[in-house]
Amino acid sequence: MAVVVNAAAELMMAKNWITGPLARAIAQQSAEWLDANYPFIFDALLQELDAGHSIDDIRRILRRTFGNDLRDAFVLRILQAAEHMKGEMQS
Repeated sequence: MAVVVNAAAELMMAKNWITGPLARAIAQQSAEWLDANYPFIFDALLQELDAGHSIDDIRRILRRTFGNDLRDAFVLRILQAAEHMKGEMQS
């Protein structure tokens, strides 16, 4: 996964999906954290992205599921992971 993760980070930087090394590292870490700690959510997120859903679509799904302010840190991790995974799919 490390090779794919690094290639995805480079692609996202080139396309300005996630700018700057810190933002890319956070998105990568969030994807790895989600995969390690919540593999079912990671797999479901991957399925949503494979189906062509955008980051905004994912944000709407999370808002409907968690509400506007419930579990903000968890929702942020999922969105960061989605940004990273979307970049991986484009490579």
